[in-house]
Amino acid sequence: MNSTREQLKVLLDKEELLPEEKAWFLNYIENTGQQELKDMLKIEFDNNVNNHQPINSFLSRKILEQVHQNIGFPEQEEPKIVRLWFKRIAVAAAIIGILSYGAWFFVGKNKADIIARNHKSHTFKNDVGPATEKAVLALADGSKLMLDKVKNGTIISQGGANVLKTTGKVAYNPVNNINATAFNTLTTPRGGHYQVELPDGTEVWLNAASSIRYPTFFIGNKRVVEITGEAYFEVAKNKNMPFIVKVNHSEVRVYGTHFNVMAYNDESAVKTTLLEGSVKCTSANSSCMLKPGEQAELEKDGEYKVTTAADVNDAVAWKNGLFHFEDDDIETVMRQISRAYNVDVVYNKKTNDHFFAEIPLNSQLSDVLTILDKTGKVHFDIKGRQIIVNP
Repeated sequence: MNSTREQLKVLLDKEELLPEEKAWFLNYIENTGQQELKDMLKIEFDNNVNNHQPINSFLSRKILEQVHQNIGFPEQEEPKIVRLWFKRIAVAAAIIGILSYGAWFFVGKNKADIIARNHKSHTFKNDVGPATEKAVLALADGSKLMLDKVKNGTIISQGGANVLKTTGKVAYNPVNNINATAFNTLTTPRGGHYQVELPDGTEVWLNAASSIRYPTFFIGNKRVVEITGEAYFEVAKNKNMPFIVKVNHSEVRVYGTHFNVMAYNDESAVKTTLLEGSVKCTSANSSCMLKPGEQAELEKDGEYKVTTAADVNDAVAWKNGLFHFEDDDIETVMRQISRAYNVDVVYNKKTNDHFFAEIPLNSQLSDVLTILDKTGKVHFDIKGRQIIVNP
């Protein structure tokens, strides 16, 4: 065992830390990748799952209090944080969140094995499965195809392109140059998601309750599509033909780049997050240029607010198969859950607590609610396709 791991083990076993020990631990949290701590905690979690033993939370609470003081957070008498991944200084929140409330599980990004094995505080009589690959394709003549019911292969030819369907995706294969084009609209329901490859090779991922309208063949000097809801784009490069996304009385103009647009009507702002390249966002009142790692929020007054160090992972977590809650209130959390599982939400009482979690989207609804239930500040019932939020 190396010296760092030995030091961590000593500190984790102690119920009270000396000032110099706190300083060492905080320096470790702030300036390392915390790999030793992650490994040790996972082993400890596994051991306690097998032995059904609670873990002493004294150390974690003291560390969290110290971190709050150092970074200016107000102290909480009884912190209610669920943190299921580790990064930078926030690892202290992870320790307090996982150890203090008996959340004896370790979340993996590729597996929905997240429900605590000895969780006895609440059970759900009903359950709802995760979102599936389903969408409706509206053709130029007004007819509609339920894509989850259509066999793979060429499903139709129109507007200078063959429309191909594979599992979870439609693609357009241009067959000839034309002077006019047809328009299609791809729409996902709540509880669904889908992907489309546009005729220029641009890849688009649609989140639940979203749509994209596009031509079956791009002509002229620009490529224009319209979206609602949320979509992630990997735009095919073409300097002579800019790509324009129209959304909520604004537009995003690019030439070849990767970005995410979130524009649900029940959210407070339209958010455009750039991963690669550059984009120009324009509304009737303002405009802005984004560089990778930046996010533009189009607020209700038509003005853009730019965040220069945006949490890109948070913005595209859904595309990567994850819920990612980053200091989100219960309404924000439940809006995402509502769209992903096609359920309605009723509040008996709302909580002011905020939530931190990273949970696979392919989880059962009960697994997601169990994790949130572990905070002790919010509890749930499932009745059909309705979630009841209780204090």
